[in-house]
Amino acid sequence: MKFRKVPNHSLVMAVFVFAIWQMSPHFITSVSADENRAAGPFASLDSIDNSPRVVSGESNTLHSAKPNDRAGSVRAIVSHLDLGEGAVIADIGAGRGRDTWVFAKIVGETGLVFAEEIVESNVESLKTEAQKRDFSQVRAVLGRTDDPCLPSNSVDLVYMNHVYHHLAKPREMLRGIWRSLRPGGHLVVVDRQLGTLRDWVPRELREKKHFWIAETTVVREAREEGFAFMGCAEQYWHTKDNFVLIFQRPKELKYPSSDPDPFLSISVEKYSHLFLPLACPYKNPVIVALGQAREVIVPILENSSSEGLDIILEEWATQKEERQSLPSDIHLPSILTENGDPNLSTESIDVVFFIDSYHLLFHGKTMLAKIYEKLSPVGCIYVLDRRAQELLSRREASHHRKIQPKTVKREMTEAGFFLWFQGPRPARDRFLLVFGKNQPEKILPEDDPFIGGPVIPQAPGQWLKRNYWRLRGLKVDDGRFVHFRTPGKKGSVEKVPSSSSSKEMWKIPKEKLMLYFEKKGEKYLLTDYQSLDRR
Repeated sequence: MKFRKVPNHSLVMAVFVFAIWQMSPHFITSVSADENRAAGPFASLDSIDNSPRVVSGESNTLHSAKPNDRAGSVRAIVSHLDLGEGAVIADIGAGRGRDTWVFAKIVGETGLVFAEEIVESNVESLKTEAQKRDFSQVRAVLGRTDDPCLPSNSVDLVYMNHVYHHLAKPREMLRGIWRSLRPGGHLVVVDRQLGTLRDWVPRELREKKHFWIAETTVVREAREEGFAFMGCAEQYWHTKDNFVLIFQRPKELKYPSSDPDPFLSISVEKYSHLFLPLACPYKNPVIVALGQAREVIVPILENSSSEGLDIILEEWATQKEERQSLPSDIHLPSILTENGDPNLSTESIDVVFFIDSYHLLFHGKTMLAKIYEKLSPVGCIYVLDRRAQELLSRREASHHRKIQPKTVKREMTEAGFFLWFQGPRPARDRFLLVFGKNQPEKILPEDDPFIGGPVIPQAPGQWLKRNYWRLRGLKVDDGRFVHFRTPGKKGSVEKVPSSSSSKEMWKIPKEKLMLYFEKKGEKYLLTDYQSLDRR
């Protein structure tokens, strides 16, 4: 920043005005310098909107304005990554070298710039132009459509400007880039369009024509090929219609082809009960599930009276026909969302499961509105997802594959849903929330999906302990209902000695209740209850 000279008698006033400007809300960020250092070079600022956020470099430099041209943008990104003289940079799809010459000046004579192209005549042109400009640090490279053909473990930054959308074999190219980077090196992808995919064309058609790629597609493919997503950096780019994504080759990974930030595994056998109905089978379940947690589909469908529906998020799919694999022996109809619309049938649905998928939603408002229309008055929504420690924008949550529970609660509340329960965590990195369409007090006991009994499928103690977190009451075999005073709260159950081996008595201290069960074959029947309240 340049300052004009001021007269001596105005110096104090100028310093005072500058200090006040620094303290204004437009200058002060929500993350302190100490917090940025603790969080690392890519610390995030608290935000819950979709606007791009600063991905702080180690220099922690604040840029007051966007660059006004492409060369300035290139310099800003390189500076942001703390690269400069002596660095090794690869310009993939260099074209005529517009960005290559900017890189050459940045790295200087002690650095190196690989100008990669897949057409030999373009490579020769780059060589000739580098000689004319006296850039001995520029090395033109003939690559392939599936490999940049760069030396292994040699590059600090691989840069792709409006190249990714032309890749017919993106995963092969990503693996080649990954191998060319030094551990800790970065990949920067500049392209368009922001948001989700709109040009649903086969990849092989992309090589010769401009079918714009989506940022969601780039992030998914890069993560699955071993790149860590570090952040969005549109604040360093001069145009408004581009996305700028920054990835890193993790230092600890030796090979590509696996997400360096995976979800922890869930034991479906141990935790599937969290998602199963308490009394009647599900009538028409809708499932939005990703990854290993899709195994939960099996017990859900085993406890359903219909085949259900598998929703495929456009935020995840890279081709219109792409579908995640289903567990063996499971056949489930599927629908791909369109701008968030799952195109549900006219039939009412009673339960929706977002299993490790809610964080991805770019079109959440539309999708939740469509679900609200079709969900029955007593229907509910389960949200199992990975917890973010910091508050992320909707866009960042999607790319980082995690979200804060309070963001989910806020969005669901805005969509008209009520938080019913907060469940146990089936893994250290997860949280579980249950929402309903109506307030619980407006639901009749005979219609309430969270009033269990009178028949329960297993030993009363085990069943009560597993389901206490979501029980609003119980139904006795004679038709009476017993309502819990503090549903959704933590509590304990205690077994009381019984004189009969076929009968069991269980006390719930928090509810001041005694429950009486009788064994009927492999199941148990709630035959009576007693209030322990002495008032």
